[in-house]
Amino acid sequence: MMRIRKLIAAVLLAALMTAMAAVAQADSLESVWMEYEDYSGGRAEQSVEELETIRTIEKILLRAKSNPAKLDGCTMNCTLFCMTDSGEIYGFACATDGCPYIQAETDGAVYTLGVDYQAFWDIFDDVREGMGFDASAFFDFDD
Repeated sequence: MMRIRKLIAAVLLAALMTAMAAVAQADSLESVWMEYEDYSGGRAEQSVEELETIRTIEKILLRAKSNPAKLDGCTMNCTLFCMTDSGEIYGFACATDGCPYIQAETDGAVYTLGVDYQAFWDIFDDVREGMGFDASAFFDFDD
């Protein structure tokens, strides 16, 4: 368990890019899914099944930069779940209001998706579509 936590921490810390590459290859993501629930009870879920897309999500998480952002102004009502080859599941709260942040549930660390923000939400387009009126203004991407 502790090894996997170190893996996820290593994967998400840009300062440890060299160590991340070796560790990420040793225990990569097997499945990824996202769940959304708004304050009105609206829900949306999406599983990622394609291996190529799962590897793209891994790359996005590898490029995520540590960010000491204060999430007070962000609406974090979406969760990204990642399961590794060894069966460990890790959750990341995702902002759904235009903030480009995710937050690791294990330690509360905050990361910015940076240039991958749009690609991230393009992958989870079913969830994005299911968010409804309140979130739609933040996801007006040119496809």
